[in-house]
Amino acid sequence: MSAVPRSAKPIFRVDLFPPRSLSRRAARNILFMLAALTTTIGFIFWSVGAWPVIGFLGVDVILLALAFHFSFRSARAEERIELRPGTLRVTQISARGERAEFDFQPYWLRVVLERGEDDQCALFLRTHGKSLEIARFLGADEKTDLAARLEAVLRQTRCYPAPMPM
Repeated sequence: MSAVPRSAKPIFRVDLFPPRSLSRRAARNILFMLAALTTTIGFIFWSVGAWPVIGFLGVDVILLALAFHFSFRSARAEERIELRPGTLRVTQISARGERAEFDFQPYWLRVVLERGEDDQCALFLRTHGKSLEIARFLGADEKTDLAARLEAVLRQTRCYPAPMPM
């Protein structure tokens, strides 16, 4: 692959993030409301003498807090696709911060959208026997749109390639 300087302006760039519909503030509010509700219920059980129930009521709040924690931690994953003159670079950053970069020569690159059962699909970049799955965390509609956009920009680049800077 040809080395393209990072200072070269990208022809096409898309940043992909896992979709999250709940903000951290809303999750915190839900946890506080649930904690208040379970505390109230716990006091009712305590007043009738069933005090061991209080410990079990706190478990659901702790489990929900852990679920929110892991959900927001997985939302830190990111994928960046940049098309520069002569190369298409895919940068995948995991939720732990581990970074992997893959470079492809755009002229030979194929965008393959494989559809499966139950409206599931997978989006691949394929070239010379190599394959890379991208946008794993997106839904089927978003993958279809991304595949169409990538195919269009690659077709445009193949037909009218930009001159390489020297």
